[in-house]
Amino acid sequence: MKERVQKILAKAGLASRRKAEELIQEGLVTINGKVAQLGDKAEMGKDSIKVKGKLLQQLEPPVYLAFNKPKGVISMLSDPQGRSTLADFLSKVHARVFPIGRLDFNSEGLLLLTNDGKFAQDLQQRDTVPRVYQAKVKGHPEPEALDRLSRGMRLGHRHIKPHSVRLVNDLANKAVVELVFLDSGAIDVKTLLETKGFLVDRIVRTAIGHITLKGLLPGRFKYLKSTQTQALLDQPELGMRRLKQEAEEAKPVVRPRGPKPGGPKRPPVKPLSKPSVK
Repeated sequence: MKERVQKILAKAGLASRRKAEELIQEGLVTINGKVAQLGDKAEMGKDSIKVKGKLLQQLEPPVYLAFNKPKGVISMLSDPQGRSTLADFLSKVHARVFPIGRLDFNSEGLLLLTNDGKFAQDLQQRDTVPRVYQAKVKGHPEPEALDRLSRGMRLGHRHIKPHSVRLVNDLANKAVVELVFLDSGAIDVKTLLETKGFLVDRIVRTAIGHITLKGLLPGRFKYLKSTQTQALLDQPELGMRRLKQEAEEAKPVVRPRGPKPGGPKRPPVKPLSKPSVK
């Protein structure tokens, strides 16, 4: 059965469908010796499909990974500038996986990788799967500041608005704020926070739907079952249910108690007793 060539490339785990379309537009894909065009169809195993001159092999079984990206790692498998990439941590993964979405160079946390192009495209188009970030910011944000953050902002042609904002922890000189987004597009969390007046110290994506960083150290990955990843699409309420439960079980945030204006109170001075007259 013939399929669009970009769909075949995505199913083969070579790239996401969007990236496959770019490869076709750049003239890097051929079908039976002819340069492929968008919309061309072929049949895997019958037609000779080459990408950059290399014959496309039979489809790989689907692989799904959860990876805890450290700070200072680019969310790509190669980098012309020589920076650390995802490939530096995935040498034991033999499938040709690629990241679903990205995290900023200095952001940390959960990334999903796969060789299943259709799943990657479906997940990126869903606006029902919560993406959860925790940002460590300087100072102690007041409720009014959190309210301004929750209203979001216009960034380019999009209005970026968190689904929810919650103060998770108040430390000595910093605070941890949780932001949940349902947007399917890329989200510049750092720009949103800084535009709203927050001084950002660290940003970590802690969850995508019901899949979390729990037990996953920075730089480590774990394999996910297809049932786990498919549940992101079929049961997005699992992620929302987890967030609700965490919020209900969270202890009230107690702000650090500092000295009151004017410094600590001095003990009262006892009046001098009058000498007794005999």
